[in-house]
Amino acid sequence: MSRLLILISALTTFCLFAGSVNAHHSTVALFNGDQTIEITGVIEQVSWRNPHGYILFSVEDESGESILWRAETISYSVMRNRGIQGDEIRVGDTITMAGAPSKLGRPEILARNLLLPGGYEFDFGTGNPYFPAGKAGNLIGYVDPENSGVDIDAAMASADGIFRTWSTIMNDPEAFPMFTGNYPLNDVGEAFLTQWDPWDNELLRCGTKGTPLIMMTPLPVEFTDLGNTIELHMEEYDAMRTIHMNPDAIAPEGSSMFGFSRGHWEGNTLVVETDHISAGYFGWTGEPQSDQITIVERFIPSADYARMDYRLTVTDPIYYTEAFDLTKYFVWLPYRQVRAYECLEREYEN
Repeated sequence: MSRLLILISALTTFCLFAGSVNAHHSTVALFNGDQTIEITGVIEQVSWRNPHGYILFSVEDESGESILWRAETISYSVMRNRGIQGDEIRVGDTITMAGAPSKLGRPEILARNLLLPGGYEFDFGTGNPYFPAGKAGNLIGYVDPENSGVDIDAAMASADGIFRTWSTIMNDPEAFPMFTGNYPLNDVGEAFLTQWDPWDNELLRCGTKGTPLIMMTPLPVEFTDLGNTIELHMEEYDAMRTIHMNPDAIAPEGSSMFGFSRGHWEGNTLVVETDHISAGYFGWTGEPQSDQITIVERFIPSADYARMDYRLTVTDPIYYTEAFDLTKYFVWLPYRQVRAYECLEREYEN
């Protein structure tokens, strides 16, 4: 397949399902996703960062008083991987923001779409225009592979089987978010879940996703063959998983966030078995996992390596009544690469 055809195919796939999560999934509990509000104000500050950015803008209320609103946005990594920098959003501009309101009635909004003063609409990942300007075709926020900053020829030349960079189509429910709840929790697991506080939880902080939750990542992942080991480098949190391909590899005495992984090949499928995990949380909505959890992952590439199906089998006798499976898929977009994440936290107050 020619370079041009690959790019056209990749871009078509992206545009069909493009879009991205509006913010870190842990923040969804803070906003009412079933509602949409519109707020007009003047931008005071813009910060593009991970795991999500923010825009501060002043809004005049009915009494003429200026109220400072905060808009949570998609992460800088998601924007950058879509080929956009956010330069169109400037301090001093009068904008109208559409998004989900705070569940606590605060002057906060989960950004979905933004109407700019020049008549263009900025899409924060819905995949759909909201304002009439965007519906007329004046929509900003879609990837341009040729301007991605990635050496596409080099990426295509270096791809070798599964060893390449893989991406997630974030607006296709079969690909994302994968961790969707309704797991077979036992009574102990249910009791643990009742203690979950979405406004004050570990998953709001940087570097807190362990195995297997980190595999839900919407950001690029890359497999690198080092002989006796395979490195799985993930942009989110700059995470690195090591897969030991030597069957005699010895697990450590202790446990860790990503655990100890052993891999083997079944044809072109990479099978990875992991234990010694101490991540604490299984799901982004507070479901637990114990240090007795074991997982089996299967990375199943298509014949042309344009797609890779992923199957996760989970066994945790402490919190779950039975083993269960979760699935998603990745795609190969040669204009994507794993970049530095540089996470910067914000504090949430109850």
